[in-house]
Amino acid sequence: MKASTEDLEGGSGVVSTLRENELVGVRRWAVPVALAAATAAGVATFGPLLGMPVRAATLAVVVLGALVVEAIPARAFELATASGLLALAATNHVYVAYHVALVAALFAARNTTARLAFVLLALAIWLPKHLFAAHYHEPGFYNWLNEPSLVLAIFVTASWWAAHRADRLPPVAREASLATWAALYFFPGHAVNPMVYGPADLFRARRLEVRGVLTALLLVAGKALAHTALWKLFPHARYAGLDGARAIAAPRAELWGVVALNYVDLALTLSGTADLAVLIARLYGWQLPNAFNFALLAWNPGELWRRWGIYNRKLLLQLVYFPLGGANRHRYMNVMLTFLGSALLLHTGFFGSKYWEVGVGGWRDETIYFLIQGALVCAWIALRELRGGRVDHTLRWSWSRAAGTVATQAASALAHVVILATALPLQDRFALIARCLGLR
Repeated sequence: MKASTEDLEGGSGVVSTLRENELVGVRRWAVPVALAAATAAGVATFGPLLGMPVRAATLAVVVLGALVVEAIPARAFELATASGLLALAATNHVYVAYHVALVAALFAARNTTARLAFVLLALAIWLPKHLFAAHYHEPGFYNWLNEPSLVLAIFVTASWWAAHRADRLPPVAREASLATWAALYFFPGHAVNPMVYGPADLFRARRLEVRGVLTALLLVAGKALAHTALWKLFPHARYAGLDGARAIAAPRAELWGVVALNYVDLALTLSGTADLAVLIARLYGWQLPNAFNFALLAWNPGELWRRWGIYNRKLLLQLVYFPLGGANRHRYMNVMLTFLGSALLLHTGFFGSKYWEVGVGGWRDETIYFLIQGALVCAWIALRELRGGRVDHTLRWSWSRAAGTVATQAASALAHVVILATALPLQDRFALIARCLGLR
């Protein structure tokens, strides 16, 4: 029996439609797969250069999780949480069960401030510190803890509580299930570099954007290569190689070179490692802004801290500056207390660490450093108010801006001597600052 012309044409039409659908499917997945592969290669290559190597298993889970989220976008929050949980397990499989229990307890207590504070203090601070203090010579009791995850739990909970108290939670966050809410604590990038993303950062619409992913990837690559090249070209400029005798005898220009190079390198590594976390977030479809926004081009101390570590800045504004009254009452005192809050909350290693003690390298040095930075910001606010100038946050060129940028970055670089030149005794660090300023 011969097939009719209509049958043949109908059959060929079906085949053609199937082939077109297959082609559309291939094209649909070509971009996400290519971006995932590029991200995996970028993190594996440039993460170690920035001092942040990532385990192959962790990276595989993170990248594959992004593809699963793209395939089932209606379950993006739950799938992102699952990916983050698996990535944390690949990084520290012993600790992950404790973190799950901590997050579940925080979720159960989230609507009552007293209960939330009790759970956080007991499980994220007291118990880890107690295990260390009581079993100092038995590391098996405490070395399984994951300090970055504990610190993250403290700050994310504080951010959620502040938004909840101010009635600023996005609708999705108010009605979130445990799996959705836990994305704050198990976001996939947290296994690589924990970042304090608040509810407003994550509980919003997501969309995979090629440009956003590639921009973040280029930033990571550029900063990693610049960091590597810096020390290839100037191998003897590290603070670790600067002793008291050299700090006193070296020419002033050489000392300024050491100060400037280490400051620039700090900005490169801090922003580069933050860009790794942002890169992963963008691969998952969350178009989060970079944590550093051209901070080295800031032309006054206030602008510097608007552009440096924006996620930590938002947290400190929420928890310290605005509750104290912000700019409406005791402005200068509030600025100084906010900088001191940064020293205590974010930089000493006291909260979320295993130790009860606040070490000399932490509380003392960080306090001095942030007092200096806070004083610089207060001086700039006073000068601006005296001159009656308006606030302008736009990057633009002018000779006065260029002069302000040089002065601002030089002042910040000198302040960083206090926390970067730890090979020198504290008095020698101030002697180095004095030498740079021509005071000695």
